Amino acid sequence: FVFLTYVLGVAWLGVFGFSAVPVFMFYNIWSTCEVIKSPQTNGTAGVEQICVDIRQYGIIPWNAFPGRICGSALENICNTNERLICLHSSLCLLTCSLAIMLTLLFQIHFLMILSSNWAYLKDASKMQAYQDIKAKEEQELQDIQSRSKEQLNSYT
Repeated sequence: FVFLTYVLGVAWLGVFGFSAVPVFMFYNIWSTCEVIKSPQTNGTAGVEQICVDIRQYGIIPWNAFPGRICGSALENICNTNERLICLHSSLCLLTCSLAIMLTLLFQIHFLMILSSNWAYLKDASKMQAYQDIKAKEEQELQDIQSRSKEQLNSYT
């Protein structure tokens, strides 16, 4: 049962890793769109110099051409409603990521309690075996003492 819980914990870590990628992608695109909205306050020269290389996200292969979105094309993407849909899905993914982290925390807590209970039961069974052996030895000692008293009484 401990092994199954451990395997499920590793699986949840994988789910968390895969759900973190879209959140990371959205954050990068969102921050780039914020730079495009006000390029002068962010210290950039012009909108045409701001680019996003989507090859780095693994959406398209590295040898794809052009692979980069710059300037007005990126500004058009930032002004579409699809980006807002991406915002809502990223918020959902962020919420799911937090839920996964809580699930992992609870699984680790469960594993600690399970291990503690197993150690307690193992120790208790050893203690019971020790008490049984001790009781048998005391009984044997009392038998030996009673036999020796009987033998002493028989000599007198």
